[in-house]
Amino acid sequence: MANLRDIKGHIGSVQSIAKVTRAMEMVSAAKSHRLQARVESTRPFAEKSWEVLVHLTSAAGSCVQENPMFCGYSDVGSTGLVLMTSNRGMVGRYNHELVSLATRYLETYEREAEVIAIGRTGRDAMLRQGYHVHADFSHFSDSDDITALAPVTQVLLDGFEERHFDEVVLVYTEFHTALRVNPRLRQLLPLCPDVSASARDYIYEPNPEELLLALTPRLIRFQVYQALLESLAAENAARRTAMHAASQNASELIDDLTVSYNKARQQSITTELLEVLGGSGALSK
Repeated sequence: MANLRDIKGHIGSVQSIAKVTRAMEMVSAAKSHRLQARVESTRPFAEKSWEVLVHLTSAAGSCVQENPMFCGYSDVGSTGLVLMTSNRGMVGRYNHELVSLATRYLETYEREAEVIAIGRTGRDAMLRQGYHVHADFSHFSDSDDITALAPVTQVLLDGFEERHFDEVVLVYTEFHTALRVNPRLRQLLPLCPDVSASARDYIYEPNPEELLLALTPRLIRFQVYQALLESLAAENAARRTAMHAASQNASELIDDLTVSYNKARQQSITTELLEVLGGSGALSK
């Protein structure tokens, strides 16, 4: 059995770790609540703006048929993979599920990939698997607004137009509640909206073609922004859950170590008493 000093030192170190995990749990909970409010406030616009794009596409038939951004390329050889992961660990299986979803997609369709990484963990994981990183945007935080994503959108549009990749897919985590998140893969380019949908009887000014070309980059940027917000909210929810579990494990470990400490202390006292009694008996003789 370990001596009392070792057990006491172990208890102190676990208590220090438990303080850190509880603090991280509280910080992650606060961030998750704040980001959840932002997700809920922006999600309706993201959904409705996509509907507007569908209506515009229905009204601009010839423009859609001639532009690869809407109808796509005849052959798809390479995929622009926008992978949104965390910059730090301690998030449970959050990053693993995203990287697994991305690699399964690429292996299923046997396509090369140009990775646009948002988050260091995903970037490093894809590099280890031999994929090429086309662009790295690992500096985003939960305080950034939509304007910070302008370079990302430009990389996607330029890469698609110059055929560095023939499609763009988003791999991110869709946030529902703190206990319900969903890793998701979604095609972003080509847009391929449902042109068979009945067009609304709207009067457009300027004409639908001009509106479509002007709004498409902005709506794409907002879709990326919405995915980033949901990923950040899901990341902090995952970190909160992981830190809560770590705090509980630390508490249980402290209880077990305390029991061991008490047993060792009792054994030490018993040994000392026996030694005293043995010495007293020897002196009396």
